[in-house]
Amino acid sequence: MLGWYFHKKLNLSKYLTNRHLLKAIFTDLFILVFFYIFNFSYGEQLGYNYGVIALNGILFLLLFAITVFLMYSIYKATMGELSYKNRMSQFENLRTYTDRLEMSYGTMRKFKHDYMNILITMSGFMEDNDLQGLKKYFGEKIIPISHSFTESDTKLGTLSNIKDTALKSLLSSKFIYSMETGIKAEIELTEPITNLYMDALDLSRIIGIFLDNAIEATAETNEKELHFCMFYKEDDLYIVIKNTALPPDHSLYKLREQGVSTKGENRGVGLYNVSMVLNHYDNVVWNTIYKEPYFTQELILMHYGNKEQL
Repeated sequence: MLGWYFHKKLNLSKYLTNRHLLKAIFTDLFILVFFYIFNFSYGEQLGYNYGVIALNGILFLLLFAITVFLMYSIYKATMGELSYKNRMSQFENLRTYTDRLEMSYGTMRKFKHDYMNILITMSGFMEDNDLQGLKKYFGEKIIPISHSFTESDTKLGTLSNIKDTALKSLLSSKFIYSMETGIKAEIELTEPITNLYMDALDLSRIIGIFLDNAIEATAETNEKELHFCMFYKEDDLYIVIKNTALPPDHSLYKLREQGVSTKGENRGVGLYNVSMVLNHYDNVVWNTIYKEPYFTQELILMHYGNKEQL
């Protein structure tokens, strides 16, 4: 019961993912409790007087309190460090997103500045009835200007449907990187995404892990395709990330375990961390599918919410 209480209040598994550290701490606490009970139960039989038994009891209580304080200190330090890293990550994603917006705005200003000159020049060709000259001018001057509005800008523009700034900046950063590395990214966002039904930071962490894995796996394939979509269905939020990938070496369910990965040794932390985060939500369905050549991660966030988070 005490373990369940601390798990609910402190969410230890969310912040202390090092199982060896947790085992060491709780083993120490168990030993202290055991000797504390042993001291009072068998101290008299071992020849201890009541003063010695009481003194030993006080010492064990002090050691127990020190251990609990140490555990709480580790928890606070870990939580503070994670919070700082998450804030810095959000800031970096937001900075990248802002830079991209500034670039797009600069392109728009340049096109607007040239727009009137283009119309005036074209009107000159039309007044002279110079159709061939107009075609040549259109091909040599106007088409290159239109190329400034690249396909990636159009795709990234759909991210404006996501109303949470932190999540939007994360997605922008990830897709800008993927497009720069030659990945064919498709983004499908046809409606405003307002209700996430999950803590925005937790959802950003999960999607960030999914996209990092997808980008890394896609880079190893010839097709290099990455698809992302978010949509509502019967008020539930669906998030689908599909990418080309080589066949996995392990079963899909086993990939969620700590240390199991298709990327080699000392990897496999990402999906395990996703499992740890989702353990705190009872309104999420997580499906993992591989149908050659596509690897798909699907999250379904139920609209009824989570009693702990909402």
